[in-house]
Amino acid sequence: MDQFLINVLNGISAGLLLFMLSSGLTLIFSMMGVLNFAHASFYMVGAYVGYALSSVIGFWPALVLAPLVVGLLGAGFERTALRKVHKFGHVPELLVTFGMSYVLLEVVKLIWGLSSVAFQPPALLQGPAFTLIHVGDSWSFAWGAADAARCSATVGGLVASCSTFPATRFFMMVVAVAMLLALWLLLTRTRIGLVIQASLTHPEAVES
Repeated sequence: MDQFLINVLNGISAGLLLFMLSSGLTLIFSMMGVLNFAHASFYMVGAYVGYALSSVIGFWPALVLAPLVVGLLGAGFERTALRKVHKFGHVPELLVTFGMSYVLLEVVKLIWGLSSVAFQPPALLQGPAFTLIHVGDSWSFAWGAADAARCSATVGGLVASCSTFPATRFFMMVVAVAMLLALWLLLTRTRIGLVIQASLTHPEAVES
């Protein structure tokens, strides 16, 4: 049963990861009608930029700077290329963004190579975030790694079993939920969010 709960959490974390990957694409497509084929490629570049920066300035500053760098790259791409073909319809937009995805892929190959790069998370994200301890019908919870004695204890002839959940995956879930709340507050509680919502239904009025 404990492993079943861990699998459920893994499924939730995968769904939250997909939310992070698709949230920007959804906003762009709903607001501008642009299906950006290069969206995932910019995420890939962000991962590699974060990896490169983390070796110089550390993981936590790189976690803040990498999205800003990729945001500037995306803004530059929109201003110099995507904006010029937007007036010609969806097909030129798809071709430009599809071509950009290939360009970004080749740039990453040239800089970081074809093989995966070794990355060591910071000490705070190493090991398990928490441990579920199951003995018979009883459950207990421990932050981090549980003591070996608790995981090998015997109660009423039943041996305890422990299942851990990685700290990196838990951190990703926290970030995804924070993004969800931030987007919800932005779209429903700010003037910018109201303009965005209005542009989805009445773009001509908003443009005026």
